[in-house]
Amino acid sequence: MRKYNRPITGLMLFSGISGLAITPAANSQQQQPNAPQPLNSIEVLVNDEPISSFDINQRLRLVIAISGGVSTQEEFLQVREQVIQSMVDERLQLQEAAEVELEVSDEQLEQFFARRAEGAGQEPEQFAQALASIGSSKDTMKNQMEAEIAWSQLVQGRLGAFVSVSDEEVEAFIQRIYDNRGKFEYRLGEIILLSQSPEQSAAVEANANQLVEQIRAGADFRQIAQQLSASSTAAVGGDLGWVTGDDLDPNYSEPVQGADVGDVLDPVRTPGGYIILSVSDRRRVLTVDPMDAQVLLRQLHLPLASLETGLDQYLTAVTPLQNTTTSCETVPQIAEAAGITGRTEIAPLRLRDLTSSFREQVENLEIGQATGVMDAEDGKRVLILCDKQEPTVQEPDFDAIYTQLEQQRLSMMARRYLRDIRRDAIVDYR
Repeated sequence: MRKYNRPITGLMLFSGISGLAITPAANSQQQQPNAPQPLNSIEVLVNDEPISSFDINQRLRLVIAISGGVSTQEEFLQVREQVIQSMVDERLQLQEAAEVELEVSDEQLEQFFARRAEGAGQEPEQFAQALASIGSSKDTMKNQMEAEIAWSQLVQGRLGAFVSVSDEEVEAFIQRIYDNRGKFEYRLGEIILLSQSPEQSAAVEANANQLVEQIRAGADFRQIAQQLSASSTAAVGGDLGWVTGDDLDPNYSEPVQGADVGDVLDPVRTPGGYIILSVSDRRRVLTVDPMDAQVLLRQLHLPLASLETGLDQYLTAVTPLQNTTTSCETVPQIAEAAGITGRTEIAPLRLRDLTSSFREQVENLEIGQATGVMDAEDGKRVLILCDKQEPTVQEPDFDAIYTQLEQQRLSMMARRYLRDIRRDAIVDYR
């Protein structure tokens, strides 16, 4: 059961080399228009466990920075409501994990934080400083990650044994792949927005539309999914993987197949709320695609915070690279000459995993060649191609398909599990 001491107002629901590149000035004019700064009071009790205004505001600043800011007091309040709802769900997940004495070690949290920082192209210390610069904190992100990890382990432990996938289902899935040879399949991202009651549906729809506008205006889909999507895919930025046209839900099959790569679709009504889909890529099934070429890159990244004082030194060191062949073993020395202290290594990836602007610069490079100096949200960057492997047709793998089907069913069961927990919870909004 739920206990509400005040009416629920509208809910504002907000994704290579990209990531959370936060600077203090990025949203300084838009973060909290006319917003009061509340005392550190208890705002919500979740089964008698408090969520304070301080915790809410720390998360709120992070979400607003990721979403590109808000321009009105109404939008600010809507964002705040959704942040609170997400934090309530996380508290419920942690409480459920505590019932079976499931704990997430600090070592695990530090490892996850380091991966999140790496995804943003930063060292953990730099990432923590970026969070602090917008009024959030490393602890705020670790709290969110703790719920994410604990819930994943809990779902796997409690529900994993009940997931059943037969060999016949896997073989039928593989046969459909062969039947679709040459047809398009789509790499989709999702953001799931839940409507807790029929009365909330209109508000959630309005906020879903607002979210789509912000993403189309440049807000990062993956990062927003990580923060606010109610789906288990939030942990991977909403990534649904590759889906063929035949496997698409009839409610959005036609819009997906008519979309261009990079499009974000209008929200689609679902039984539990709304879904926002992005089409991040498209390829033909079982056909060689140049975008599947795997590249090994090194980077020379000058962060925004260093532009004013370090740009001349950086340009002096990296500009000559465009007219010569560079050994990747010398990149650390070039980085030192350029005044760079951040990571130069990038894990092997495919061309399609790069953002379109970076991909255009990299795809025609020869090994040892460097791109020009590229502008990015998080500063300036030069990429050097160290190795490249041409793509081959990847035949369907039985074990991989089995795991994919298993995870899809586990995800569906997890959504039902959380729905039941919400139904039985006592949530007191102060």
